[in-house]
Amino acid sequence: MSNAIGMTDFFVLEAGEYLERLDALAQAPAGAFEAAEEFVRIARAFRGSALMASQQPLARAAQGLEAAGRALRDGRLAWDERARGAVIRAVDDCKVLLRRIRTPSEQDGDKAEAIGAELERLAGRPSAPVRATGEGLDAGARAFVAREAAAIASALDRVARALEADPGDRAPLAGVSQAMSALRGVAVLGDLPPLADILIGVEGAVHEVNATSGEAPPAAAAAFDAGAKALARAAREVVDNGRPATDGEEAATFAALLLEAFAGAGNVVPVEDLFYDDAGPHVVIEGIAPAGMSRVEVVSEGEYLAGAAGALQRATSPVLRDLRLFGLAAALRPLTGAGGTPLAGALGRLADVGRGAIGRGAAVANLPAFVSLVGQAAESLRGAAREDEGALAAALDGVSAQLEDLRAARAAAPAAEPAGAAAPAADLPFLVSPEEVAAEPEPEPAGSSLADAYASLARLAAGQAAAPTDLAELLAAPAGEADVVPIELLAARGDEAVVPVESLLYRGAAALKHALALQPEIEALLAARNGGGAQLAALVREVFDLVQLGLGAER
Repeated sequence: MSNAIGMTDFFVLEAGEYLERLDALAQAPAGAFEAAEEFVRIARAFRGSALMASQQPLARAAQGLEAAGRALRDGRLAWDERARGAVIRAVDDCKVLLRRIRTPSEQDGDKAEAIGAELERLAGRPSAPVRATGEGLDAGARAFVAREAAAIASALDRVARALEADPGDRAPLAGVSQAMSALRGVAVLGDLPPLADILIGVEGAVHEVNATSGEAPPAAAAAFDAGAKALARAAREVVDNGRPATDGEEAATFAALLLEAFAGAGNVVPVEDLFYDDAGPHVVIEGIAPAGMSRVEVVSEGEYLAGAAGALQRATSPVLRDLRLFGLAAALRPLTGAGGTPLAGALGRLADVGRGAIGRGAAVANLPAFVSLVGQAAESLRGAAREDEGALAAALDGVSAQLEDLRAARAAAPAAEPAGAAAPAADLPFLVSPEEVAAEPEPEPAGSSLADAYASLARLAAGQAAAPTDLAELLAAPAGEADVVPIELLAARGDEAVVPVESLLYRGAAALKHALALQPEIEALLAARNGGGAQLAALVREVFDLVQLGLGAER
């Protein structure tokens, strides 16, 4: 069976199931249509399946079904006998088109267009027919990809805000996986770089956060926020230009934050590090070694690594390179710490060292060597079906040792300066050198501007000024009359140059009165009983702090 016929058979089975479920929902009696949300979801999945299988006529008909479902869900269309009959008739016509998919007629495209147009008129939002574009992606496919990418971006924005409020909150991550389901596996994404790589990065970031105990990494919220911006821009560019830019600023920021927040994190800690360095006993009850990986699983990992190495070689921009490096790091995470057999242990060490090389910049610094080593590991793993396990483990350990050398060389190398970089800060302490300041005419006094204060500091380096008596004099003095004031001088003065921090706090009765002033706000939050938990906790803490201050004044 050819690949084309196989794809068609799969689509017939999948689309047939979607149409049966839509038909069952459409049999609901006229009145309140409670299943509108489910109807929209299934119609969207039907349309995505048709686009993936390049069945444009049925994708057009599914577009009409989805439009009708959205109108029902939003209350723009009443579920009366007219709407019910139109939807049932459209589903039946789609079933007829699906049965003729292997022997289509010239009229099938017109029939599908008529189905979609009629349902969109019923929904109150008629749209233009689907037409092919010069970019090879028709308008229907553009709209589908852009809409789903925008939905994922919205879910990522919610995750970013939730993690900012509570880094330990994992609940919003489920919404990301649900939003990504419509685009997962859509073949056209491979022709729209870096959209597919961004989605892989999003999925990897979700897995990384879920695999982290306690709070998410500090940069996780920023990474999800950058992912939302990158997907939102990609969605706009797909609609406007047919494909996203491969080197957009948002995608570059997202890739950099992914590597900063996740890649290389979560390395395995040797169990012996958890015990005191003494004679023991350390392990009281011996554990059970995990089951080793099968040869089929090992070969599959080799195929994946070979594909990842090829994708890195084909990366046409730093953005694609970084996104694909993170995708590789995320895929290696489940393998870190693997054991049970010598081969599985060697694969676990390879995964651990590989993630470290990516996370610490060694892969980017020497990409050809990194790709070559990944390719060597892939070739070894692909031969697992015929090679001795001990020899394979030794080969993988050899690759791991070279990756470790690559990582160590990166750690030991001084940070490379970009082209045209300025001299070190120790040699240029000021933006304008003291000699240049001394050569300029003496400026007129100008109050307490920052520019004058800075000029005064610059002159100090040339030894041209005398010491002021306090900080106010330093800011107010004309250029050339200020010097560095030792902090001991400020601390030793008897005036108000140093303000005790205690003087800024409420004390005694004032603290208790302020605590009572918070009572209405606390009662309002309690009455709401939904949301406000974080604010309420902060207010309660403040109340007790104030009371403690008040009591302290009475002692």
